[in-house]
Amino acid sequence: MRRMTATEAKNNFGGLLEAVATFGEVEIVRHGRPVAIVLSPRAYEAAAGRAAEASEESWGKTHMIPPARARAARVIRRPRSFDD
Repeated sequence: MRRMTATEAKNNFGGLLEAVATFGEVEIVRHGRPVAIVLSPRAYEAAAGRAAEASEESWGKTHMIPPARARAARVIRRPRSFDD
């Protein structure tokens, strides 16, 4: 991963975009501490895909309800009619 200071990223935004296109991700640091990571679309999709796979595969170890059913249960539906 390439590192770039926040000042370099600000002053040379085109260079930041080129570095992201070349390396896939660039870490931006301020005062020696990481403050952001800029990802290419390909790197972002790969990271998001790994996170989704990990959460879907490990649900049985920590939860009793599959994620898809838990999301569906959170949807609030208004009753068709109200009883007086």
